Amino acid sequence: MKKIKYALEYAAVLLLVLPLRILPFRWAVAIGGAMGGVLWWLGIRREVSRFNLKICLPGFKGKIADGILRESYKNFCRSMVEFALMPKLRGRTSKYIEIVNLERLSNRMKDGVGVLWVAGHFGSWELLGTSFADAGIPVDFLVGKQKNEIIDRFINGLRSSMGAGIIHMGVATRGVIKSIRSGRMVAMLSDQDAGTSSVSVRFFGHPVLTPRGIGAFALKLRCPIVYAVIFRDGGSVRQTIEFEILEPDYDNLPADKEEAIIEITQLYTDCIEASIRRAPEMYFWPHRRFKHAFKYPK
Repeated sequence: MKKIKYALEYAAVLLLVLPLRILPFRWAVAIGGAMGGVLWWLGIRREVSRFNLKICLPGFKGKIADGILRESYKNFCRSMVEFALMPKLRGRTSKYIEIVNLERLSNRMKDGVGVLWVAGHFGSWELLGTSFADAGIPVDFLVGKQKNEIIDRFINGLRSSMGAGIIHMGVATRGVIKSIRSGRMVAMLSDQDAGTSSVSVRFFGHPVLTPRGIGAFALKLRCPIVYAVIFRDGGSVRQTIEFEILEPDYDNLPADKEEAIIEITQLYTDCIEASIRRAPEMYFWPHRRFKHAFKYPK
């Protein structure tokens, strides 16, 4: 029964994706934006999103706040369409996306120095990572495993189609260390609660649990951390990627390992917060980021 269920779920995904692949790229992304508007209208996690925005940016209220959140939903669906269409973008991402100062990162990695790449659920985050791969930067994605193995292979196939490598969570430690020491960039998202694998840092002035992986790997490998973010030009397909190379002062971090990991984690968490303040409509607001600090509405 499980195999049949997984096959039906995969068929449903294909029914959504294949018609979009027939359309011109701009049209398909525009349809994604319309789908996001429908999700907002249906009220899916609307109150959670409103609660998060109020916690983080209390200055936005009423219709203005809802306008930001509606655009966030639209951007999310545009981004998922772009993710599904990535095989069509191989070798063509520069047509739609500009990576500012890419040569700086290329030069930084010429000597075989690997880097940890971190981002949040902001903008078209899947396209953000694979755009580096399409631009010639050797990138590996650290990914979790989906319950549906067919869909898991499909999703990772989309990433691989852009030239990105895949490191599964089950072999994370060995895979990440090998990749960094080989002069590659390992990409991770790090702005959600990871349970027992988290450390507590401040986010918009509130305590949040954040994955400890980036901090732990950085401390062990003493490598640079690249914080990257992608901004969309309104509702269009034109986007700009900006990045910052963070160089933690490893020699002067706290002697206590846990405190050192927290300091590194706070460093890039502050970068994510700054991006959200700059363009709150680009952030994915529906997840319960503050669930250990606040009681969420149902």
